Amino acid sequence: MKDGTYVDGCSGKCCVTAGTALWKKLLEMSVLPVSAKAELRLLDPLELAEQIVPLASKALAEGDKRGADTLGHWYAFFPLLCVVEGLDDDNAPEPERIQALLRLLAVPEAFEVAGAYGKEMDFDFEEEEMSFLAGWETPYNQWKEKQESLFPEFCKRIMYKLIEKHDFAEADRYASLTGNENDPSRLLHRCVVSFACHQWLKAQEPGTLPPERLLSLLEVKEGLEYLSGLPLTEQELATCRIYLLQTLVLLGDYPATIEMQRSLFTEAIDKLEQYPEGETKQIQQIALSISYYQMLYTNLPDDYPSKKEWMRKGFPGLMELPGIKRICGELLPEMPQMADTLQGYMEQCDVLIQYLK
Repeated sequence: MKDGTYVDGCSGKCCVTAGTALWKKLLEMSVLPVSAKAELRLLDPLELAEQIVPLASKALAEGDKRGADTLGHWYAFFPLLCVVEGLDDDNAPEPERIQALLRLLAVPEAFEVAGAYGKEMDFDFEEEEMSFLAGWETPYNQWKEKQESLFPEFCKRIMYKLIEKHDFAEADRYASLTGNENDPSRLLHRCVVSFACHQWLKAQEPGTLPPERLLSLLEVKEGLEYLSGLPLTEQELATCRIYLLQTLVLLGDYPATIEMQRSLFTEAIDKLEQYPEGETKQIQQIALSISYYQMLYTNLPDDYPSKKEWMRKGFPGLMELPGIKRICGELLPEMPQMADTLQGYMEQCDVLIQYLK
């Protein structure tokens, strides 16, 4: 409305600017109290912030998101307002007032808003002769650094959720955000998404195509082989090898599947040998042995000529199926806390032994 009058859309209140013709008329009509005649004093930025910021902080604590917007704007623009006001080290406000204000403003919700206005809070207050604001940007930069370190993990969580929903295009987009273009982690997660898509496609109607940006199954294989030769973390290397093995299965390259599986179990047996003798090592050996036979049973099709031969052959350092079942039976009364696990191993042995007859 004209003449410095407006209606606040949230509260529905009519606001009249002090000193305008309407303001004076409302005073004359006694609509406004006599106390409103007091001369208004223009507040400096800090005084104004000390009035508004506590109210915004309280609103945020009560769940009002407008509180975060207000805090974020004040955090981002308060230094600029000080410049406009002409504040410097010669007429600086008391340090404790600045710190009290900063404590209210330095919250994650405010930083999210402030970040939209300044990607880097990189001010040189000493050079501007405004040392009273030294450290103003520190809490934001610390928050931003933490957010950047958590971002790849956030993207991975979203990626796996999207894989479960079969939204592979969007999952690949998040996989691409887990690192820069040369980051091995980025390639690994793109391979995971593409593999999951190709595996899902096997159960779909013929002619169903993957999204355009996804890697082909051969590209997944090449990518995982490349990554296997890099100094990845132990977890990343394990993920890489598991998916490479499954990619070979999906490609139908069963000789390479068998060769890689035997290589992986050779390494696993070497690590197992380092365990001290005892029940823990025995349980680990049982689990590893069952896994070897179960993987051959699952990964090789029934019409693969030498499937049963490979399973009967066993593997040096691993137990044979009848031996696994016998030892599990002996351990049952000694380890009642492991009863469900041991019983499960025995049932798996029965299925595999029956298959080999």
